[in-house]
Amino acid sequence: MNELTHVGVIMDGNRRWAKKLGMKSVLIGHEQGVRKLMELCSWCLDRHISFLSVYAFSTENWNRSEAEISGLFLIMEKFFEKELQSCIDQGIRIVVVGDRSRLKEQQRNIIQLAEEKTKVCKSLQVQIAISYGGRNELTRAVRKMLDAVQQGTLRESSITEEVVQEFLDTAGTPMIDMVIRTGGYHRLSNFFVWQTAYSEIYFTDTLWPEFTEKEFADFVEKYQSIHINMGK
Repeated sequence: MNELTHVGVIMDGNRRWAKKLGMKSVLIGHEQGVRKLMELCSWCLDRHISFLSVYAFSTENWNRSEAEISGLFLIMEKFFEKELQSCIDQGIRIVVVGDRSRLKEQQRNIIQLAEEKTKVCKSLQVQIAISYGGRNELTRAVRKMLDAVQQGTLRESSITEEVVQEFLDTAGTPMIDMVIRTGGYHRLSNFFVWQTAYSEIYFTDTLWPEFTEKEFADFVEKYQSIHINMGK
């Protein structure tokens, strides 16, 4: 049975769920999506999964309307404030990855506080990708490596895959074993390009707010039953 250490989830379908139910605002779908995320954390804890990475807001999402972007970040801020104590009580460590330079100072401060208050939690590390894109992450990693070479702290000839990983947002975190994408689309959409190189990928038509523990358990069981040889 394959050991499942790190699960990645592309939480897609919040807006379509809200529209399907005739909600006045798609933001209601995003609010329900946040509640589903907390359920997902519990499912991971029950199965002793140590790492969970989720796509909350991509670099491409900046192209959405200003009203939706503002509403999304308000929901995120409420999540960090409202669920922080619950995360601490359950041993959930919050880590945010992505390009924070585009966030407002208040948003960066809220994120930093959540990370600091949960850094001693050991049961589950939840990486929340905000203002994140896999290509953007790799581009920023290359820039950081170039700076290190110019400063003399890194030799160009010593750059290996292991060194590259140290310059990624997810440095020190294991590769993603399994990716689940809800919402019906069969693509990764710039989700952790480096970290998913050997991931098993599962797609479901289920919209994220409707995703169930049974469906999650089925994907986990399927992953644990397959043979993985990593090219050997």
